[in-house]
Amino acid sequence: MKGKITRQCRMMVKKAAEYIAKSSLKEADNLIDTFNEKATNVCKMPGIGTPYKNGLRKIKLGKFRYNIFYKIMKEKISFVGIWHTRRGKEFEP
Repeated sequence: MKGKITRQCRMMVKKAAEYIAKSSLKEADNLIDTFNEKATNVCKMPGIGTPYKNGLRKIKLGKFRYNIFYKIMKEKISFVGIWHTRRGKEFEP
């Protein structure tokens, strides 16, 4: 399946990478690479994530404390955002 990364999701990944870059540029690059790898894997096997709510699924972003949220549509996967696991409130797209 094809994947579409929403504008909101791109901004969330960018902000997370910018935050991590304050400590390590290498880890910031690693976060982006890991996101892209996970997105590719989800497009190949959409069911690998865990059901979340409102038709969304989530998958852990590698070693990082983020989850990737996505929705399986008819002909594509829509990546709607990432969310740090320590945030107090639940992810809402």
